[in-house]
Amino acid sequence: LFEFSHQQGHVAASLWSAGHLELMDEPHLAWHLSGGTTELLLVEPDGKNVKCTKIGGTTDISAGQLIDRTGVMLDLPFPAGKHVDALSKEAVNTDVFKVKCTGLEFSLSGVQNKVQQYAEKNSPAETAAYALRCVCHAVKTATQNARKAYPGLEVVFSGGVASNSMLRTVMADAIFSEPAYSTDNAMGVAVLAHRLMEG
Repeated sequence: LFEFSHQQGHVAASLWSAGHLELMDEPHLAWHLSGGTTELLLVEPDGKNVKCTKIGGTTDISAGQLIDRTGVMLDLPFPAGKHVDALSKEAVNTDVFKVKCTGLEFSLSGVQNKVQQYAEKNSPAETAAYALRCVCHAVKTATQNARKAYPGLEVVFSGGVASNSMLRTVMADAIFSEPAYSTDNAMGVAVLAHRLMEG
């Protein structure tokens, strides 16, 4: 019996899918972005496994929650991630609420209020893009701060929100898994189990 955490599974799935399993043997930074989680992790080798230490992320609602709540407000199907993503591609504005980032942490609850206010004066497509730009700005700022605190470490993205096309464009210098494996921590658990069995 091998025991793995949710985060370990997501990190391994992303690295495997992106063709960067060698990073399992090196320290690196990893974002776990999903409906319930927005965590910035320091990932370090632990034998053939990895140790994940939370060093930053959101202090309240997750990026996925904000995106889903935006989708519900816009009458999109739930879960709303891929629908908000598709709708945002019709937008032309570049407005953004710059989320305050204290070190490696930020709050997204205030962004929800800003998105609701924005929706009152703008189209659904513009509102979808606005919400995503706010998330991307927060993640990018925290990542920049993390790169200063942990120089030279690669940054890996995992979790359902990591399949978002705007985030992938904004963070083009990071490592992303195939979208299908952004949500699949079971594949990562299989990869980790194989590594431990092989010794």
